[in-house]
Amino acid sequence: MVFIVILAGGGGERLWPISRINLPKQFISLDGKLSLIQRIFEIASEIVGEEKIVVSTRKEIKSIIQKQLPQVKMVVEPIGRDSAAGMGFVCAHFLHEENDEVTLFMGADYHIPDINHFKEVLATAIKLAEKGKIATIGIKPSRIETRFGYINPGKRIEKILIPTFEVESFTEKPNEAQAQNYIDLGYLWNSGMFIVKPSILYSNIRQYMPSLYQALEKIKTTAFDETEALNAFNPLPKVSIDYGVMEKTSDLVVVKGDFHWDDIGTWDSLDRILESDSDGNVIQGDFLGLDVKNNVFFGEKPVIALGISDIVVVNTEDCVFVCHKKNAREIKRITEKLSKDPNLNHLLVF
Repeated sequence: MVFIVILAGGGGERLWPISRINLPKQFISLDGKLSLIQRIFEIASEIVGEEKIVVSTRKEIKSIIQKQLPQVKMVVEPIGRDSAAGMGFVCAHFLHEENDEVTLFMGADYHIPDINHFKEVLATAIKLAEKGKIATIGIKPSRIETRFGYINPGKRIEKILIPTFEVESFTEKPNEAQAQNYIDLGYLWNSGMFIVKPSILYSNIRQYMPSLYQALEKIKTTAFDETEALNAFNPLPKVSIDYGVMEKTSDLVVVKGDFHWDDIGTWDSLDRILESDSDGNVIQGDFLGLDVKNNVFFGEKPVIALGISDIVVVNTEDCVFVCHKKNAREIKRITEKLSKDPNLNHLLVF
């Protein structure tokens, strides 16, 4: 049997002002229907039974998950310490329960429209994980993308139908010229999906992140007492699983995912996942426009526009955010400035 762990502890500030500290992006709906985490739960439910799905999150947003996915099991971190601690905490729980089944760790904000092709690639990754490997799915790039890290595939592993490789190296998020070069060299997008037995990942954490391992062992001995868990997690640095383990381990392999996948991370990414009108505008809500092309209009109030293009307009009950599409990925500059403004920092929460 396979378990799926949905990693849902992030802040998702790049979709501000719809996403806030107390309502991260994984809990918002972009089409007026299901939230991002509800859609990922649907995808997971097509792969395994609901009883095999676990959401990993942090204490501050536990109640939102209970509201949106009342049936789901949760593993709740005492405090957010990035993906290495989050995934390690899940592994500690599973092993404490004597569960060492292959587990797919995946994000809560993925867009995967072709479930059948995804299942085919995943089946290969599961077989490798059953043999003690850590398998990740590297996505064949469909465009120049600077938001993702890239994986340099090394030697191909023979006798596997779907192209699978040893991992030569990871690279951080590149600039456009570097991204084009990576694509030309056959690099793959780092999807952030990992398929592994909990014992294998836990063993790698022990080897490469001994401080985290010691904290997790201490938590296990207290039967996951909340106070003890918080005390153990508090001094830990925030470290991603990529940096903490995957860039160092010899157990990692990458399965090439030649299917449509996206990480819904910024306002300009909506062009790729939502329908647009005949002028290329993505619209949610009441709208009237003249000579208006390739914009994103999102929010609760009617928008009337004249003679603009390549603009993002997001309106909420308490503010209106406007930027050029090319600047949509720099929204962190705004949220950082808001956090230091005593008159406007309330706009970071609902």
